[in-house]
Amino acid sequence: MNRDVIIMSITEITPMGSGGAREGSATYKQFPLETGVPGTALEFSWNSYDTGYATPRHKHAFDQFRYAFDGDRQIKDGYLTPGDCGFYPEGVSYGPQLQKEPSVGLGLQFQGPEGIPYETHAELVAARKRLSAAGGTFANGIYTKILPNGRKINKDSHAACWEEAAGQKFRYPPARFGAPIVMKGENARWVMDRKLAGVEHKHLGTFGERRSAARLMKLAPGASIPAHRSEDAEIFYLVDGSITYDGKTWLGGKTADRGTYMYIPHGGAEVKEIGTTEGGTFFIISLPLVADIEIELNAKQRVA
Repeated sequence: MNRDVIIMSITEITPMGSGGAREGSATYKQFPLETGVPGTALEFSWNSYDTGYATPRHKHAFDQFRYAFDGDRQIKDGYLTPGDCGFYPEGVSYGPQLQKEPSVGLGLQFQGPEGIPYETHAELVAARKRLSAAGGTFANGIYTKILPNGRKINKDSHAACWEEAAGQKFRYPPARFGAPIVMKGENARWVMDRKLAGVEHKHLGTFGERRSAARLMKLAPGASIPAHRSEDAEIFYLVDGSITYDGKTWLGGKTADRGTYMYIPHGGAEVKEIGTTEGGTFFIISLPLVADIEIELNAKQRVA
């Protein structure tokens, strides 16, 4: 597996549309992210939802983090205002959503503790096209098809596309939480790093058996993160200020044309020094699950 750190500007990513599985329109900028662990997919993206974007009340067979930049994410049982981070666990219902104003933010979707395979956006879009070609229709977040015997099928559009992509019956895992969790980032405290001068952390939350976590990290002007080797996979997104890395300057931001993405693989990736002249703030998601799943797969192979 390639253990190299990925770092890139959001300007390098081509935007794509929502594919029509939901009502209204949205634009995504999806960042490259390869775990190197068979059957373990993650998708991280910058997302812009237009007025009128809507989803019905639904639940997922995967875990999801969302971080709000601009405009409210108008979701019942999971409403986000700018600066909020939401965790939407597998098997937990939320919604409906109807955007009465545009909303911009980040999103990560990934395999939950139940281990149900995560199907990527590209795989789901291709599945939707196949379902439409076979006579199915999508409206108001629902997939509908009339069978030859006249029986009518209605399914959540995501579930229908997942079944087509995965080739198996969709099932929801049991809920491990009673509701989505909204972390009010603006109200959380900054805590000084115990070892690094000029570095502060705002821990937002850690969730589930796999210990997936979200936090913010702030570097004061002149501060730095020394070069080191990674243990767990992490996603860094520079939301403010600027940093220097590998001899280049990288800009922070929250828009379609300003922001920097870093993916740090698990298992000993060589992370070079992260420095800053003016200061910078990262939104970070830590993902011990990637290393955990790899260890479990290796253990099964040894037993077999």
